[in-house]
This record gives sequence, C-alpha cells and structure tokens, in this order.
Amino acid sequence: MVAFALLFRSLWHILKILFRQDEQKAIMLAVLFILTIGTIFYHNIEGMSYLDALYFSVMTLATVGYGDLSPHTALGKLFTIVYVLIGVGIITAVIANFNRALVEYHKNKKHSEEKAKKSGIN
Repeated sequence: MVAFALLFRSLWHILKILFRQDEQKAIMLAVLFILTIGTIFYHNIEGMSYLDALYFSVMTLATVGYGDLSPHTALGKLFTIVYVLIGVGIITAVIANFNRALVEYHKNKKHSEEKAKKSGIN
C-alpha cells in the first residue's frame, strides 16, 4: 500500500510539471475537442448512445479497437479513417509530453537529492 501511495505522489508531481507547460494545456484541449467531436459524430451519424460513442472514440484513438462497436455507414467509416489519423498524432503528443515531464521530474529529484547530500556533508 505504501508503494502505491508513493507512486501516486510521484504521479502528482509529474502532472504538476506537465500542466505548467502551455503546450500540454493546448494538447489536452485538443484531446477534449477531438473526443467531443467523435462522440457527437458517432451519436448523430451512427446512432450510438453518448456513452457508447465516447467509449468508441477513446478505443479508436487509443488504437485498442476491441471490435465490439464499429461504424456501419460509409460516412462513419470515412470519418473514422480521418479521426484515427488525426487522433493518433494528438495522443502521441500527449505521451511525448508526459515522457518529457517524467524526465524533468527525475532530473529535479536527483538534483534535490544531490543538494541534500551536499548540505549534509558541509
């Protein structure tokens, strides 16, 4: 349980680093925007419930694609092709920024540990 708490503490620090970046804020808005567009489209065109449409949008962008839901109309299939091509790029940017924040977190952590050792020695 302690390890789990430490993991969430580290994750909290990483998220704080992440959301200080203006680029990340813009990317998260893009994720919300593309999920909203997908949800509305699949609800209106494919006749899915809002929950199913959101679920399908997330599974599509995450490239999981369980196959339990799929577009049935030609317009839905064309939209999904474009949706995946755009969405995968946005999700990749989220992952790249998270990785950048993780590196910064570890660099800051190492720097603070070294600083604590030096102050303890002197």
